[in-house]
Amino acid sequence: MAPTRIRGALNIGFQMMITIGILIANLINYGTAKLEYGWRVSLGIGAVPAIMLCVGALFLGDTPNSLIERGKIEAAKKMLQRIRGIDNVEEEFQDLVDATTAAKDVEHPWKNITQPKYRPQLTFCSLIPFFQQFTGINVIMFYAPVLFKTLGFGNDTSLMSSVITGGVNVVATVVSIFTVDKFGRRILFLEGGIQMFVCQLAVGTMIAMKFGVSGEGSFTNGEASLLLFFICAYVAAYAWSWGPLGWLVPSEICSLEVRSAGQGTNVAPCQR
Repeated sequence: MAPTRIRGALNIGFQMMITIGILIANLINYGTAKLEYGWRVSLGIGAVPAIMLCVGALFLGDTPNSLIERGKIEAAKKMLQRIRGIDNVEEEFQDLVDATTAAKDVEHPWKNITQPKYRPQLTFCSLIPFFQQFTGINVIMFYAPVLFKTLGFGNDTSLMSSVITGGVNVVATVVSIFTVDKFGRRILFLEGGIQMFVCQLAVGTMIAMKFGVSGEGSFTNGEASLLLFFICAYVAAYAWSWGPLGWLVPSEICSLEVRSAGQGTNVAPCQR
């Protein structure tokens, strides 16, 4: 459904909604921390987006591709006209029809992707999600309160630090939306990877110097602020590079013959 010129930015909208969800969850955890049964309130509020998804699905329309695949050609054309806001969509509509026809002729995508000519696509669809998870971002984003508390932050401070990293995550993802189609995917991968590497070295060094192998130690206020800065810089680098691009790049490099298999391979390591 996305226009080609901004397809990368709109694709990253998926990651953008994830980061907003993480930030909202962190804010709710911080706001309910002092309540007697705060964890129950925090957990129960999770029903709100679930209900919104269920209700919203009732109003969700079909894409032109989906309508074409089911033989509803006229309905697909009208939907495309509605999406683009113009009546003259003949050229793009014919491209969709041709692509759908070609996709139906594809047989054995999982067998196709193992052929030597598709080895680069298989490599990208396997290693990009692997290294996306291997960056360690889940430790920071999902276990940030526990991590900060272990490092000597107070309970309230650790939750607020999680809110800060969540906010950085959202802002940096916005940066990716506005730069991915302008500067390209490669430069964001390289810059983000280097920045993450430097920040990880800094965080690891600080923790090793203060806690050693015993796990006992503490940070001064200044050191804690510096540690939080490096963690935020790490999160920012991930949010405008390996986070969204881990979904975007594999979706762009696979031809019709292997697209379903490539996307399946890409998504599999990310499920948890």
